[in-house]
Amino acid sequence: MPTTIQDLPFELLEQIIVLSVPDYDPDSPRTLTARQSFLRDCALVSRQFRCPAQAVLWSVVRVHATTTAKRLLNSPVLGMYGSSFVDLAGVHAGSEGLSGTVAGRVIAKVRGVQTLRLSDFGRLSARVLQSNSLTGLRTLDLMTSFPDKASVIASLHVPFHLRELRLFNRSYGTTILPVLFHTCSHSLISLTVSMGPGSPSYTSLLDGFPVVAPNLVHFSLQHRPSPAFNNMLILLERLTVLECNFAVDLATTLDALPATSTLRVLVIELDFNLQQAAAILLARLDQPVLAKLKTLRIPRAPQRDEFREFGGDGLLERCRERGINVEIGKIVAWRTRLFP
Repeated sequence: MPTTIQDLPFELLEQIIVLSVPDYDPDSPRTLTARQSFLRDCALVSRQFRCPAQAVLWSVVRVHATTTAKRLLNSPVLGMYGSSFVDLAGVHAGSEGLSGTVAGRVIAKVRGVQTLRLSDFGRLSARVLQSNSLTGLRTLDLMTSFPDKASVIASLHVPFHLRELRLFNRSYGTTILPVLFHTCSHSLISLTVSMGPGSPSYTSLLDGFPVVAPNLVHFSLQHRPSPAFNNMLILLERLTVLECNFAVDLATTLDALPATSTLRVLVIELDFNLQQAAAILLARLDQPVLAKLKTLRIPRAPQRDEFREFGGDGLLERCRERGINVEIGKIVAWRTRLFP
C-alpha cells in the first residue's frame, strides 16, 4: 500500500512543518490553529489505522452526549491505551447527556484512569466505582448522587486510593462519603467541599471528616460551614494550602485552625468589603495560625494600585515586611460589592 504523509507520526509531521515553512511563527494564533488542525487530522488517521501507539488522542475523554459515547464504545483502540482524564455528564446536565448504563459501559472500557468527573446523573449506580479500570484513580470530582440502597453502597469495595476528592453541592445520601473517606483515609491529601449544612449528606460529611482531616495537605472550603464543622478544623494538623470561598466566615475559619498551624498558602475570594478582609488578615499575621504563611493569593481582586486605594494598602505593606508573596488577580467579579 502506498505511504502518504498522513501515515507519519504527528511529532514528525510537526517537525516537517517547522522546517519547511520559512516564515513559520509558532506564537501566531493563526499558525497555531492551522498547525493543530492539520496535526489532528493526520493523527486521527495514523492512530486509528496505522499507528495505534499514538493513542494520546484518547488521553482525555470528555463525553456529554450519547452519540459521542457510541463512537467511543465502537473505537478499536480506546480500551487498548490509557485515558488519564475521563469526564462524563448525565441527562440532568442537558438533553444530550448520558444514561447511567452508557456511562458505566464507558468506564468499563477505558483504561488507566487517573481523574474521573461524574456530573448530574439521574440513575448511575455506585457499582461503577468498582470497575477495574479505576484501579489507578487518584482524583474524583463527584457532582452526582447514587440511587443505590444504603446496603449496596456500604458493601462497595472500590479498587482505588484517592489523593484528591472534590464534592460539589450535591446530596450524596448517607453512605457513600463514609465509604470513600474510610477507603482513602491514609491516601487522601486534598479535599474540596461545596455542600451547605442544609444538604442531607452533611451529617455523613461531619461523621467522616475526622477520618481524613489529619492527613489533608490541601483543603478547599466552598461553603459557610456549620459550627460543628468549624470545631473539627483543629484536626487539620498537616494543612499547608487553604482555600476559602467568599461565603466562608474568614475570621472564624482561621481561628478554628490548630495553634501549631503549618499553613503556607492562603487563597481567598472577595465578595465582601475589601477593608474587612484586610483587617481580618492583618489581625492574624502575627498570630501562630499565619506564622508560616508564604503566599497570599486573591484571584478576584482589583489591580494592585486599586487594591491599595480601597483598603488593602496596610495588608500589602505588612506582607512585604513579612516576606509574604501576595498574588492579586486582575479579574474583578461583582465589582460594586468589593468596595465601600
